[in-house]
Amino acid sequence: MTTERMTVSAVDTYTIDGASVSLECEIDAPETVTTRTLPVTLVFYDPWTFRFELKANPEVRADCPYPDLKTDALAEDVSLDVTESDGELVLDSGALEVVIGLEEWAFRVEDDGDVVLREQREDLDVFARSRVEPLGVTQEEINHNPRRVVETGTAFGLEPNEKLYGAGEQFVEFDRRGRELDLWHEEPLGTETPRAYKNIPFHLSTNGYGLLLDTTARVHYDFGKTSTASTSISVADDTFAFLFFYGPDFKNILRRYTAVTGRPNRPPKWSFGTWMSRLGYESRDQLENIASRLREEGIPSDVLHLDPFWMRDHCSTDLEWDVKQFPDPEEMIENLNADGYHLSLWEHPHVPVGTAAFETGAREGYFVTDGTGKPYVMDHTCQGDYRGALVDFTNPDAVEWWKDKHRRLLEMGVDVFKTDYGEYVPEDAVFANGQNGASMHNLYPYLYNEAVYETVGEVNGADEAIVWGRAAWTGSQRFPMHWGGDPQTTWNGMSAALRGGLSASLSGIAYWSHDIGGFRGTPTDALYIRWAQFGLLSSNARCHGTTPREPWEFGEDALEIFREYARLRYSLLPYIYTYAEIAARTGLPVIRPLVLEYQDDPTTHRLDTQYLIGTDILVAPVFEESGRQDVYLPEGEWVDFWSDEWRSGGQTVSVDAPKETMPLFLRAGTMIPRREPTETISMGTPETLRVRTTLDAEGDAAGSFYDVDMDTLGDMAASTVEESLELSYEELSTDSVVFEIEGSIPETVSVNGTVFECVDEKPTEGEWTVDEGHIVVIA
Repeated sequence: MTTERMTVSAVDTYTIDGASVSLECEIDAPETVTTRTLPVTLVFYDPWTFRFELKANPEVRADCPYPDLKTDALAEDVSLDVTESDGELVLDSGALEVVIGLEEWAFRVEDDGDVVLREQREDLDVFARSRVEPLGVTQEEINHNPRRVVETGTAFGLEPNEKLYGAGEQFVEFDRRGRELDLWHEEPLGTETPRAYKNIPFHLSTNGYGLLLDTTARVHYDFGKTSTASTSISVADDTFAFLFFYGPDFKNILRRYTAVTGRPNRPPKWSFGTWMSRLGYESRDQLENIASRLREEGIPSDVLHLDPFWMRDHCSTDLEWDVKQFPDPEEMIENLNADGYHLSLWEHPHVPVGTAAFETGAREGYFVTDGTGKPYVMDHTCQGDYRGALVDFTNPDAVEWWKDKHRRLLEMGVDVFKTDYGEYVPEDAVFANGQNGASMHNLYPYLYNEAVYETVGEVNGADEAIVWGRAAWTGSQRFPMHWGGDPQTTWNGMSAALRGGLSASLSGIAYWSHDIGGFRGTPTDALYIRWAQFGLLSSNARCHGTTPREPWEFGEDALEIFREYARLRYSLLPYIYTYAEIAARTGLPVIRPLVLEYQDDPTTHRLDTQYLIGTDILVAPVFEESGRQDVYLPEGEWVDFWSDEWRSGGQTVSVDAPKETMPLFLRAGTMIPRREPTETISMGTPETLRVRTTLDAEGDAAGSFYDVDMDTLGDMAASTVEESLELSYEELSTDSVVFEIEGSIPETVSVNGTVFECVDEKPTEGEWTVDEGHIVVIA
């Protein structure tokens, strides 16, 4: 393949129109390239955010609705201060200065003189040859003469201490620096390689910016692998466009990034309960026995999931029940609902040859085609033993057909679908919207999940809309929830699952889970216990694998420990659900890497073996059977969840971690809403809300609580004034609030301005007491 590069070299002309800048750029190119200029445009959406675009074929209009970016969400008047001097054009937005070289092309972004991002044109070897390709276009020769654009892209400089994160759910090192990644959905067949299900072309830099590529095409990143001085980015398209988000705080970047790419609706509360699954329950009797055993063992659980066997053999996915194995499914679902369970069903978008569904889809044109108008039939599409065709989700009639097949199941009582697969679109496939697989491959799972998610909301109500999705692209966080695919049943598989989740959380995925125990094979008892502890304190929790994953399969210790952590999860649901609501409002994830909250602490920059639930609970999963565990505590004071022992932050501490204990710490100065654990998720606001309060060194604390019944997110606070403890909270629909407070014993306690009476016995409403060194207040 003969290729040639056209590189932007200078600016020929430019125009300014409000917050938009248009530049016609000269190019350095071989003589075989037609003489021309290339247009570059910049549009500011607010003082911290702009879009950059280079078009190699500007004459060709390409109106593509994907990805659906809601830039109006950032619309804020930007009055650009434009100056030109010393051969540079300076665009001052009030927050940033974008500097463009006119006589010799250059591009950089500054904040008050400090360089945040710069195009790399100085990465040279000893012979003065560039190691990277600056802004430009690569063309490929076709049949000895004509040339076509095969990619566009650029390179940016890397600072010596710069760290990079994101690019979707990646299972490799948390800090992407030194890695090369192809963003092209693939079945990873585990979690040990750079292949990924959730490729999202957005990354964060510790320089304080986020960068989203506006494309659905294949993306290639070289994050300092070829040269440690440069990040190279290329897109297999004739347009190179990105949105630049400046923080410099990561949380500010994620708020604006998710405002543009979409924020999720908060999933239904029951979906935050424990999901029990395996590959798979093969009959109604087996499923009902599992349901009964969970209740007998006192294990809190809300969702049961059926993998492929709910459909007939060689008929997945025609979305028709196997009524021999699952007779009278309506009655079965009704009985499960009566026992407090919701039902989840597995699917994928490949419709098998030989089914009535295939005949209908082929006849009506509901499938992706092979370019000749025929359905693109592939062998070995799923489960390894049949041929099938892909539903075309760009065809409105096909979408409606697929939705109708789900409506029947939802009306029967099904609550959620596990939208598996979606990564298999061939590059030469043709879609109803005229695009081919090269542009639709990465986008396909977005459209697939969107169709199913919308259907659940249309039938069950918008507040009940949910899927359990595997693959994702830009904006897929709009369709919660997501799980991390098929990790191996190994300690490495467990750690990779966590890395993938932390990476996804910095790429917009707010609600995330994984297969407790790992997917392929049978975990050891020790691995199952440790994975269960970690999994039950993720934002969402599901046991799943190719062999049984019920806790009684792994011995009495596993059963007891699983029960304890499941009950802990259910007691913490008021806190977890509060952060689920915060995620819906802000786009900030429930599960957070420490670097998201402690960006200026270098120790957190590569820390991927711990995480935070929200801002206040630090979780340190254990990747061995038992022993001592090193836990890094960021700045501040921290309290051991189990022992109440105080620890100073800014250091690594060693704690005991016998198999029944996973290290947990509470940040001092926090108020954690809790409740008594229940067998199933209680859908409304708890009648009694318990608030574990840890006063900081100044005697203060703060927190939030989402009141489901009132649909309000209210603040709580505790402050010590001389010898008085003053508690306050906004109006709640609870019958009572019990504050359990760790800190110095005050002389008086007041709640919302009312002084409470101190009693020696068990307090009632309006009273407080001291119980084993803790202050207990009943409001």
